[in-house]
Amino acid sequence: MPTYALPSTLFILINAVCFQLVWWSGVIAQNQLIILSILLIIGHFLLSNSARHDALLMGVGGAIGIVVDSLLVWFGVFEFNIIPYWLAILWCYFALSLDYSLAFFKTLPLWLQSILGGVFGCLSYLTGAKFDAVVLPLGYEKSALILALIWSGLFPVLVWVSKRIAPANMVLENNQ
Repeated sequence: MPTYALPSTLFILINAVCFQLVWWSGVIAQNQLIILSILLIIGHFLLSNSARHDALLMGVGGAIGIVVDSLLVWFGVFEFNIIPYWLAILWCYFALSLDYSLAFFKTLPLWLQSILGGVFGCLSYLTGAKFDAVVLPLGYEKSALILALIWSGLFPVLVWVSKRIAPANMVLENNQ
């Protein structure tokens, strides 16, 4: 598949905007706009100069997120009115953002990654609940505490995964 690599600053900006589009389309319209999110992921790969690396990070990071959210459903922290395919796509794009628009988190100390992950990860789900994208049967306060604790560990793990995948996979890609 041909790629049309963009200058990195422009690609980072596009990645940030596309992540917001995927998030908002999922939260507002759930599965109704899933084709938009899929097209944005395809666009990412068409514009990326490291598609193999991005695919690996998307697979690993997306899988981790989907498993965590599935466990939260299993344990009754989340409920959905429909099967949230949009959320799986959102996890995939979030993973793609780790090396682009969210890459600056890699330079932060672990404790700050943890705090910011706990706050913003939690707020993302609480906001989604306000838009009826997810139901929080335990209530906002208890759900917020659980989500903040999970995201304070999950986000640094995802940042670490993106750091670990980058060096080895970039060498493979640059040799071809």
